[in-house]
Amino acid sequence: LIIKSKTLATNFADEFEEMWNDTFKKGTNTLNPEIKIGDVRIQNYFCPDDHCAEHAKEELMKAKESIYFMVFSFTHQGISNILLMKHLDGLTVEGLQEARQASVISQYKRIDFSGIDIMKDTNPNNMHHKVFIIDNKTVITGSFNPSEGGDSKNDENILIIRNEEIARRYLEEYERLRGES
Repeated sequence: LIIKSKTLATNFADEFEEMWNDTFKKGTNTLNPEIKIGDVRIQNYFCPDDHCAEHAKEELMKAKESIYFMVFSFTHQGISNILLMKHLDGLTVEGLQEARQASVISQYKRIDFSGIDIMKDTNPNNMHHKVFIIDNKTVITGSFNPSEGGDSKNDENILIIRNEEIARRYLEEYERLRGES
């Protein structure tokens, strides 16, 4: 994913300065969290200052038809709860998780036990994706793992991208990886 935006670059540069100046967890919220490039709308947040999980949960709650996800580490119970709720509401909810991260503390077994179609990635390398595709038109991606640590301890970022073409490309990657697992 390549995004050409001075505003987005400034957001990342500001976040870098916070880290460089050792102001982790003491930084400011993203100054320009909403960006529009042509017909693509993007929201950009940094954890822990901007509370990435809250933005992800808010977006997931908007799902009306489907949620597909590819995750490396998944321990965030609040995000898992939304997936379970949307599944019970009749939405298509499917996922893929890195096999080595589907451990005891992971939400993998809980999600699988609920009847959601989740698979472990079987490639011999790490599947390091952090992606949710909502209703084939919105993508949540970035360095943010859906985990408590990713939200409150790590310096992570998320992008919420609203564009059907971009969502289609992420869905193609999801389907490719599912086909290989």
